[in-house]
Amino acid sequence: MPAGNDKNAPGRSGARSLWRIFLVMLRIGAVTFGGGYAMIPQMSRDFTEKYGWIEARDIADLFAVAQSAPGVIAINASILVGYRIAGLPGALVAALGAILPSLVILSAVTVGYRAFIGNPYVLGALRGVRAAVVGMLLSATCKLAPASVRGALGWALFLAALGVAVFLPQVNAVWILLAGGLIGVLFLRRKGRDGV
Repeated sequence: MPAGNDKNAPGRSGARSLWRIFLVMLRIGAVTFGGGYAMIPQMSRDFTEKYGWIEARDIADLFAVAQSAPGVIAINASILVGYRIAGLPGALVAALGAILPSLVILSAVTVGYRAFIGNPYVLGALRGVRAAVVGMLLSATCKLAPASVRGALGWALFLAALGVAVFLPQVNAVWILLAGGLIGVLFLRRKGRDGV
């Protein structure tokens, strides 16, 4: 469904104001540690479960595209989700909301860098955050897997990609993504030709 065609789009009702998109992304950007993947559970909870603005399947697809595109996955995902909800204005406010907390925090850390870098409490907190990020990523994977991996081909691709990532870590993830995309396109072309 194209962005902005929904009856709840910001221009047609107050249900999805650009201000609310900005505030949701601002909160997510402020509490997300560990990069773009750590945003998945928060975005899924807010945009699919809490507000019902995006289907879980769409979140999974948007993150797949965000990961495949050049650039920082957190910003890519914010732009895509914002665009999906409210078109270009949604993309802009979502990206601004996601970027602003990091900009403010890193600016403050830069000023006091020497005090933070050797502080054992800060180092301990960062170690704890890293461990929590693993749990959040596992939770997001379990939630989004049913919407992302469907059918025999989907499971075959998932298991093949997992096997390559685990047993051949020297293979760049870009090649795995490109191979999966190419196989998916070829499968759809064949399926369309066969009329299945």
